[in-house]
Amino acid sequence: MSRALRFITGALLASACATTRVTGDLHRVRDTVTSRASELAFALPGRDDPTSAEVERILAEPLTPDGAARLALLNNREVRATLSEVGVARGQFVQAGLLPNPEFEFEARDPGGAQPAQLDLGVEVNVSAMLLAPFRAGVASSTLDAERWRAAGAILELGWSTRVAFYEAQALQQKLELRLRALASHQAAYETALELARVGNLPQLALANQLATVESARLQVAEAENAWLDAREALTRKLGLSGAHTHWTLAGVLEPVALPAATEGLEARALDASLELAELKSRAEAASRKVGLTKTEAWLPHLSAGLHGERDGALWELGGHVTVGLPIFDRAQGRRLSSESEYDALRSRTQVQEVQVRSTVRATLNRLESAGRRAEHYRERLLPARRRVLEETVRQYNAMQVSVFEVLAAERAVTEAAVSQVDATLDAAKAKAALDLVLAGRSAPLALGSIPRSTTTSPETSGGH
Repeated sequence: MSRALRFITGALLASACATTRVTGDLHRVRDTVTSRASELAFALPGRDDPTSAEVERILAEPLTPDGAARLALLNNREVRATLSEVGVARGQFVQAGLLPNPEFEFEARDPGGAQPAQLDLGVEVNVSAMLLAPFRAGVASSTLDAERWRAAGAILELGWSTRVAFYEAQALQQKLELRLRALASHQAAYETALELARVGNLPQLALANQLATVESARLQVAEAENAWLDAREALTRKLGLSGAHTHWTLAGVLEPVALPAATEGLEARALDASLELAELKSRAEAASRKVGLTKTEAWLPHLSAGLHGERDGALWELGGHVTVGLPIFDRAQGRRLSSESEYDALRSRTQVQEVQVRSTVRATLNRLESAGRRAEHYRERLLPARRRVLEETVRQYNAMQVSVFEVLAAERAVTEAAVSQVDATLDAAKAKAALDLVLAGRSAPLALGSIPRSTTTSPETSGGH
């Protein structure tokens, strides 16, 4: 009897302590995010609701990567939707711990004749539901923990994907500028070819080649412009902007990415920080508690107890009753099998996620090292070599040893090397952002090559006359 009283006491406490306020959960989500990425502070709904002044303040200056990520968390309604889903889990937790409502019964009868009217009153309580309330609340509590981990991870990923979108827009803006510079060079070559052809110093075939080169360069500019506009719009969506707020500008150019000084222990750090693993473990705990719940349901009969009173004339007759449903046929066999299988599946998925986190760290490091070294090679070796070629070609042109077309060809080679450097730097920046994210607790896959790249092959040009 004392055990039953302890169960009922536990159910009463669970019902009394469950709060319908989700503010505490949201603060925990925000603290989790900001402890892993301090620049990703964001406002909570309600009292902390962000004002438009903060958005205006960020947009008043050219956007930086940190500013873009913060703006997305302030202004993108996906954050609100994610936090609202935490409220759904809080509501389910509260509901799971509530005690069943008692049922009242009232009946009045008039037998007629000399017999007085009869009045029956009764109250009945579902005892089984009261005993099972702590178990159900435990399952919902672990599920609520999992939702908090999931929400924090989703918000971290939004900040990361915004940063990546910023880098892509920045790189494609640079490439558009390079393509416009190349087009100007092709147009200058064509204007020179026209003058030479007019005085009879250039064959028509060479002139036709120059014209074809100009038109190819125009197409490259159009492709680069389309890619830049697409990237700009993708970043605008991440920022949650519309209307007049879409006229933002970017600060600076894509900066070189430094390679990590030490890579030992990064896999262990990523595993310790992983929000996905924390979520899976919480869900596995919920499934484990669900197994316990179904086992209890299997042997616990349906119990209900009640009191009733009957008034016959001036007398009251009081009594009580207990209803017992014997667990003979339905012993929660199906629910028990389902919960056990769910627990086994979640344990296996936890192991899969551990492998995924480790693999993400290695793949990201490989990509970061490869792209970083390629970008460094373009920046430190190939671009200076191309510029030296251009300088020497200009000197020889001044000495009337080469034609102007060779000068322009050398200039276009510099442009193509610069375009390739931007591509490699963008890959490195995305890999560095992905590494930062996985070490913060979210192993998002690398999305390389998602933005169309300008070709790095220079259009064919005439060698001169």
